[in-house]
Amino acid sequence: MTQKELIDNLILNENAYFYKKINPNLLSIKLIKDTFRDASSDKIGKYLLKQIKISYSIGKKNVEYSICVFKYPKKPTFIEEETADWEEIKLAYIVIVDFGKYLAISKRNISGIKELNQKIFPLDYKIISSLFIENTTAFEKISMNNMNISDNAIRHKSIEAVDLKENVSSFGLHSYIPSNIRLSNDDDKISVSLNSSRINKFGKKNNLDYFIKWSDIIINKIEKFKASENFLSSFATPLDFEKEKSTLKPIAILLLLTKLNNDFEASRIDSIKLVKDNREKEINIIRVLNNLKRLMEVKEINNNGNPYFKVESPITNDLSLAINSKSISLRSKKLNDLRIKLTDETELSVLDYFNRSSSFIINFDRVDLIYSHRKLFRDSRLLGNTESFLRVFKPNITLSNVKSEKGQVTKTSTNFSIGSIFEFVESEFLPAYTFFLCDDLGNEWADHIGLSDDNISFFHSKYKESNFSASAFQDIVGQAQKNLGNLMPSDNQWAMKKKSWNKKYALNKTITNINRLRKGTSVNDSIQYFQDLKSYPNLTKCVYLVINFISKKELTDRLEKLKKNESFKEKNEVIQILWFVSSLISSCNEVSAETHIICKP
Repeated sequence: MTQKELIDNLILNENAYFYKKINPNLLSIKLIKDTFRDASSDKIGKYLLKQIKISYSIGKKNVEYSICVFKYPKKPTFIEEETADWEEIKLAYIVIVDFGKYLAISKRNISGIKELNQKIFPLDYKIISSLFIENTTAFEKISMNNMNISDNAIRHKSIEAVDLKENVSSFGLHSYIPSNIRLSNDDDKISVSLNSSRINKFGKKNNLDYFIKWSDIIINKIEKFKASENFLSSFATPLDFEKEKSTLKPIAILLLLTKLNNDFEASRIDSIKLVKDNREKEINIIRVLNNLKRLMEVKEINNNGNPYFKVESPITNDLSLAINSKSISLRSKKLNDLRIKLTDETELSVLDYFNRSSSFIINFDRVDLIYSHRKLFRDSRLLGNTESFLRVFKPNITLSNVKSEKGQVTKTSTNFSIGSIFEFVESEFLPAYTFFLCDDLGNEWADHIGLSDDNISFFHSKYKESNFSASAFQDIVGQAQKNLGNLMPSDNQWAMKKKSWNKKYALNKTITNINRLRKGTSVNDSIQYFQDLKSYPNLTKCVYLVINFISKKELTDRLEKLKKNESFKEKNEVIQILWFVSSLISSCNEVSAETHIICKP
């Protein structure tokens, strides 16, 4: 076949990545050649097809396209080591259409285009999210990421319907960031990946000529785009990172392990090794990164007049954040020695892996801002909702005088010590319930569980001597969030609970005389009662946090200072507490549970 016949033989979908260029001039021959060289570093033989900077006219507009197709070997996923004659031969291609200010890229089995990536950036979030939205557009599917910094919050969820704007409440959407949307405009269906700038129109496959013309239609829509309010306006508000970056001061970061876990499940990761001094050692990366799954504090360090943001990491002392011109990235020489090898033979450091996908959430001393997936967002309702937010805090003077969480217990103890939070919970709440159980320690659902007519309540208790402890609050919120599903437990869990609830309470190897069943006729009856409650149509579910390290009056004062942008000692801690409580309320709302925080006056 001739070059033209080979090109005409290509089948391309209306599916491409669209980028804006840093320099609006046409790409140079050298950059295209270098890009093709990067993309085909492991190719076999000559290019099957290669054309660079071919002129193409669309009406009065002149654009350029470049294309290469090549073969490359790949080790099958079902063998451990490369073996002679045991390899798959795959084909890959990349098509680059250069419109001057913008690029359209179609590719398959391509990973290494690092030099080109430095010259381009994804479309503005506001543009790509609303580019295809009209008055009659139906929102068929939305995948979204949670902005909340609690490590036990639901990180990602998808919702789907004929038209989501007709049957989904906007309540709580302000704390989510859409990542993928599927839209329907009459007979046209379009899927948009907001993180990667990919647009996919559902339809028949076509040739390169049609692909270029379709890309031109998309570029015209981008250039003529005018922002307007729509259903997506209910979600977190995207901000211009470049305009805001000079004011950003990170105070905490949460690494997201979702993509790493998904890549392991999909067998996209071949191995992970520690490479140092020309020696390699295979390691268990999950064990390493599990130490990083909690929210980590970020401190601004002045290094001889050169400030930088140091991450207080439990596994390395050189992890820091870099605020770049268009993004925020992780830096660490030590973590650069951890290398991930993907099944497509790509090898990169752990840091590059997280930086490429921006798999982390950062919050700042500006309370309503969050950075995630290469974008800066504002939760516009966070500070504006402080009055309703404070309604979940219920002051109780007794908590000003507690001295411990569980107190001192002995073999002869039948109750928790006076002056402990556990004793406070039982004296304050137990009388209102038909059954009351202590489920602390082991595979617990809560520290205490209360059951009464039409009500299931979980009580989580935490004692801390310091005020406004963000770490203590993270612990108790995490405990509450991970057990929300147990408000409606499955039937296979009862045997385990029956066994533990029939035992005496034990603490620090001391078996006491405290019954786990604190009120009620028997453990069997409590389990049956719990099972019956699950079927009640008007059942209310409640989550209580009982804490001594927050005063409602002091918290109200600090939130007022936040609103006025005043400085105060506990500012970073209060910002994190605000996000944690917002996260908990949102999580509880999703399972139709009430949120109550019992604290000092």
